[in-house]
Amino acid sequence: MKKLKPSFVIPILILLVGVGAYASSYFAADFMSIADAVKKWGELALNTEQFRAGDLSKRAPMAVDIVKRSLYVGRSRIDVRRELGDPDSYFFSDTIYAYKIMPFPGENKENWHLVFIPDDKLEKVKEVKIHKKCCHR
Repeated sequence: MKKLKPSFVIPILILLVGVGAYASSYFAADFMSIADAVKKWGELALNTEQFRAGDLSKRAPMAVDIVKRSLYVGRSRIDVRRELGDPDSYFFSDTIYAYKIMPFPGENKENWHLVFIPDDKLEKVKEVKIHKKCCHR
């Protein structure tokens, strides 16, 4: 068995450390607590027709209700789409449904959306959270 030359090993180690550092910052996620969400937007019982209609002034407080009561945890992802409409935001992958809950605040300003994290089989909802979409400073 051949030994790897140090001149080959060092660049590979640097690459692996760099990829690891990038991945940890990329996967960093800032989620809002329920208490903070209630303070920011209040709470409004989910009305799927209003949510689907996209009125962001009502979506945010309904998102608080969805998270607080875990309304979709354990349910099929098909139910989410049928009841809330097609996702209109993005979080890490198209397999994670995400919905806008506030108007675009402008470049480099705080923005939040509602995300439905699926189970390992991509069939059911494992978690629902309010995620900070912009400005991790």
